[in-house]
Amino acid sequence: MTAVLGILNKQAVAIAADSAVTIGGSSGHKIFNRANKVFALSKRHPVGIMLYNSATFLSTPWETIIKVYRKQLADKSFPRLNDYIDDFIIFLHSKNHYTSLDIQKVFFVNFSLNIINSIIEDIAKSNKTLFESPTEENKMAFRNLLEEQLNNVCEFWNNQKACPEFEKYSIEMFQNFSNDAFHEVIKNRFIENGITVSVSIIEKFRLAVYRILVAQENRSNFTGLVFVGFGEEEIYPQLMPVNVSFVFDNRLRYYYDIQNSAIISDSNNGAVRPFAQTDVIDTILSGIDPNLNNTFLENFGELFKKYNLLILEKIGETNPSLSAQIQALNTQSIIDEYSKMNQQILKENYIIPLMNAVSHLSKEDLAEMAESLIYLTYLKRRITNAEESVGGPIDVAIISKGDGFIWIKRKHYFKPELNASFFDNYLKI
Repeated sequence: MTAVLGILNKQAVAIAADSAVTIGGSSGHKIFNRANKVFALSKRHPVGIMLYNSATFLSTPWETIIKVYRKQLADKSFPRLNDYIDDFIIFLHSKNHYTSLDIQKVFFVNFSLNIINSIIEDIAKSNKTLFESPTEENKMAFRNLLEEQLNNVCEFWNNQKACPEFEKYSIEMFQNFSNDAFHEVIKNRFIENGITVSVSIIEKFRLAVYRILVAQENRSNFTGLVFVGFGEEEIYPQLMPVNVSFVFDNRLRYYYDIQNSAIISDSNNGAVRPFAQTDVIDTILSGIDPNLNNTFLENFGELFKKYNLLILEKIGETNPSLSAQIQALNTQSIIDEYSKMNQQILKENYIIPLMNAVSHLSKEDLAEMAESLIYLTYLKRRITNAEESVGGPIDVAIISKGDGFIWIKRKHYFKPELNASFFDNYLKI
């Protein structure tokens, strides 16, 4: 896991990230504190990029990809930050060694297995008795539940927005490319385990995988690429996150994370955008821990239900009409109104004052604030029982229109004083 952050105002944008990276799988994992997550996207222009979540694209490290792209970009620039993103995506398509057909199918098999396993696990968690006693009756009940769950999954994901390169990707195109790989998935998950599955269920699994594949989702393994800085024609900084997972049928599975973007303008003077582990930063920005806020709302809802029950007990059967009206009350609308009132209080007393302060910060203060927020996230993990999944040196950079990409703090895997040639050659490459 990780914590990365961008803080923007009209002067500049500060970006910061910790160095923790988690390596391992279901059998165990280990945390290392030397990962690089902040990079200059161009050596000559004010554009940077941050990474969170997966450190690789298919089987290639993102650091390698970014530095190869940066070398290809050379001194070329674009009018807008979004143009850099478009060019980077074109670059990913142009490099076949990142996106070979064999690698595409390997990742599709893993993606499909994860979806199928998660659907079955969801049923197993809420219906443990069906698995404890494998009678014919329980097997039939499980098949019915599985079919119902698959229908729900297909319906839900069919209503979600599609990734840009999959907007016109049909189920027939999906079947033509993935047929052999999907049979491998069914064989791996069911046939080799001695489980018989009907053709109807297999086809619904296929449809569920297709619906999720084309949709914009972040449940599967993905990398958050946070592009930040200025295009040539932009006088204020922008921050645009893009979620990238893998390539399927030579289509890049990515989408813009518009909800977490930030565009500084005459009407928006400041913004703070945390990614990955955001709980501590969100608490500071909003004035309350998001999980605690959700708990308060749930408790308020439960108390409201109990209050209604107490009233019904008092009325008893003396007034059936009034009892029916009380039972028909839409309590959720009141809970929603209570939530909106709280959000307005938080906005007026915490969020707006903080954003007003951010809008006036100098470059030095932006960098200090970015580093401090990452450090506080680390500190909370360090002094509590939580896993220390945020840690290591904090890399901090400032990007401004006039000065470009400036490192404030940066770790090196080598001693700078012993490698003068690296810095001499930096702009020559």
